[in-house]
Amino acid sequence: MSIVDAPHPMRLAPIRRRHDWRMWNVVILGALSAYSTAIGWQAQFVSYPLYRDVPPDAFAAYHEAYNRAIPLVVIVPGFLTFIAGVAFYWTKPKELPRALGVVVSAAGAVALGATVLWAIPKHDELDRNGLSESTVDSLMTANLIRSIALTVSAVALARTSRRARGQRGLTDRNGRRRMRWCGRPVSGVTNPSPTTSNP
Repeated sequence: MSIVDAPHPMRLAPIRRRHDWRMWNVVILGALSAYSTAIGWQAQFVSYPLYRDVPPDAFAAYHEAYNRAIPLVVIVPGFLTFIAGVAFYWTKPKELPRALGVVVSAAGAVALGATVLWAIPKHDELDRNGLSESTVDSLMTANLIRSIALTVSAVALARTSRRARGQRGLTDRNGRRRMRWCGRPVSGVTNPSPTTSNP
């Protein structure tokens, strides 16, 4: 290929810029999902079981302090994860399998629903009525469902990112590099090979 036939860098730039934010979306959502997964399992095995060890007459103050402490480290990253997860089917890079978008979006919807429709009402119930074994048990069930959903999403995103980074690409019959995701060549997405001018 002569240098005259090579794609002009300025023509490729808008395509790359449009594509880059979707790639960053995968990376950022993967990190958020991993973080929120860790928070969820920590709550399941540490924070919520400790509710039972708080004296009943001190529980209201304890739970109020807990609620004040968690917004920046739990609530904000959690809801960012849920909402970005639900939207992932529409925001994922087009090269990624549709099944991945379905899994991540479904996991985000399950986690969001378990939080808004189940966990938050149980926290409100603890605020109103004080410590209750049945309420704590129900809260832990909601959190278990949420944590499993987040784990599925985090693992799916991590496996996809690892496989994508590990692929070296393929060369099509025209000598152009083809991108690969999840072990599969991606049709229609190519990286131009280095070009040299003809003498």
